[in-house]
Amino acid sequence: MPEVAPQPVPIQASATPAAPQSGPSNSPLPAPTSTTTPNPYAYRFVPRQPDHVAPGMPQIFAVYLNSKELHSLGPILIKVSTSPDVVKVVSENGSSAGLVPMISPGDFEATSKLPKIPFIASGIEIYIDFVATGPTGEKTTVRVPVKII
Repeated sequence: MPEVAPQPVPIQASATPAAPQSGPSNSPLPAPTSTTTPNPYAYRFVPRQPDHVAPGMPQIFAVYLNSKELHSLGPILIKVSTSPDVVKVVSENGSSAGLVPMISPGDFEATSKLPKIPFIASGIEIYIDFVATGPTGEKTTVRVPVKII
């Protein structure tokens, strides 16, 4: 997957202005309303965690994608939640791989576009491997199933 810098998610807010009043009144002003952006990660994959984690071993707690069904030439939004000591996350599928940039310790996010998928591959389930690397080189891999359409 190609490396792409994460894009900020805009948050829209609006407020309803209070109507002008002609003198004292005991009625309350309308409460401000806000509109928030919906969560772009509709698919969450939570791997089973080991019973005992060796000290310094990196962990992946969850992988979030925009959908479990990914479209040829469509967007792919990725968010990987890890233990805070993870220094690098890579997504891999077959011969393609891409770095998922660190936003903050334990938070890795990327936005990309899928390549053209041959029609014959439409509808198949594949696995995207997410590999987390710790500060001394230890690695943990989580396989996430997705459907290509």
